[in-house]
Amino acid sequence: MGFVKERLYNKNKNWFIVEIIEKCEPVDHDENNDLRRVTTWGNHILIKADSVEKAFDKAVKIGKEGEYKFTNTDNLEMEWKFVGIGELLPIHEDIEDGAELMWNNYGFISNRRTMKMSYEKSEILELLKPKKEKQ
Repeated sequence: MGFVKERLYNKNKNWFIVEIIEKCEPVDHDENNDLRRVTTWGNHILIKADSVEKAFDKAVKIGKEGEYKFTNTDNLEMEWKFVGIGELLPIHEDIEDGAELMWNNYGFISNRRTMKMSYEKSEILELLKPKKEKQ
């Protein structure tokens, strides 16, 4: 029996990648201090929607539904809060192994800057090592 390639067909061009920005900080924080430090994440999710506007609205709903409070190991009440949408990119190809899902247009930049953008395998592995983070 041959290899069966997995594929999610996207003939209607109704799939999007959306970055949901969220932050974590103590519940009891100084709202007026814009320079306070907060743990910030950008989570990329896959959305199926009939338009960019519907994809945005769906992502906002998902982001807000992901908010929650918890008590950390220092017995401090913390909260994850939805901040907003960072990116919304339509997917133009079928979704399968090797398909282009996201891109960045870095513009007309120097070769030096371009050559500094990529990582060696060892650097990627180091960046993706789990890190202990104090909440």
